[in-house]
Amino acid sequence: MPTRPRSNGHDSVAVELDERSAADLTATENADLCAGCVKCCTYITVEVDAPRAAWEYDQWIWALEHRGVSLYLERPEKWFVHFETVCENLTAAGRCAIHGRHPVLCREYDPRICERRLPLDMVAEFHNGRELEEWIQRQRPSHHRRLVAYRAAQPAAPPVADVEADRRSALVSIEEPRKGSVAATTRAVRAAGRASRRSGRRV
Repeated sequence: MPTRPRSNGHDSVAVELDERSAADLTATENADLCAGCVKCCTYITVEVDAPRAAWEYDQWIWALEHRGVSLYLERPEKWFVHFETVCENLTAAGRCAIHGRHPVLCREYDPRICERRLPLDMVAEFHNGRELEEWIQRQRPSHHRRLVAYRAAQPAAPPVADVEADRRSALVSIEEPRKGSVAATTRAVRAAGRASRRSGRRV
């Protein structure tokens, strides 16, 4: 069965489960169970190995600095990376445009035990690298010391880029012509023209 998503704030309600698999539910049953909700069509969640090594923590801190990426930890210790990304087949009416031809992963997802009905037993959730690093420092101090040592052992980083300064230095300054310079240039061109006519040449 695909991984259940994070809790999205819906209240938990009692669900009477039967022995059928999700694929055995009728289209009407699926429609009733999913009425008013398209949450499972708006993200991808993948279980990942529990981080232990310093480079693994560093990898997830890096990943969390990207938009739409989060990480969460579920009991007993299951780690999941979560991507906020809407399915291209979700219509404006909240229906599946390829229903009947949709992937097996979708068909096996059971709306009877989705996040609306059975919220996750979540330990922690991280939306950026700072949140994850603070959690490691607080909950796993020995791991955090290894992370700090791992970073210190890496080659020195290049100088921090100052994009604004680089942009300013690349600008070409266009100044107003000095007073009288236009008139002087015009006189010089006219004089050169008269001289060339006298000599039979053109400028």
